[in-house]
Amino acid sequence: MKRLISVAIASCLLIGPPVSAAQQLSTEDAIGMAGLMICDAFYSDIESEESASQTAIIKKLMADKYKTGIEEMMMTQRTSDELDLYIAKFEASDEDNKFNLCKEAIQYTQDSSVANLGMR
Repeated sequence: MKRLISVAIASCLLIGPPVSAAQQLSTEDAIGMAGLMICDAFYSDIESEESASQTAIIKKLMADKYKTGIEEMMMTQRTSDELDLYIAKFEASDEDNKFNLCKEAIQYTQDSSVANLGMR
């Protein structure tokens, strides 16, 4: 799963040193987006009305966030390291904790400024 998430994140974020023309993606926003990607895969493996509903919410949030310019932002090495820790935490969690982590990721992304990244 880590490889899949890493590829997905790498496809929309550049890892490298700060560039003056590029904005820095906050660790919290990067983890929020990674959480959505992880949870999209997690919920898609579960066949229930609740998981279908959560998957629909996640897909809408991800589509909205990608329209904001997040793919053009830079990610620091610290943020990349924090993402690795988050992914490891998710993978090591039992199913109840995964549900809680997904709930937190959805809530964070709905409430955060990540929706306005393209306008910062």
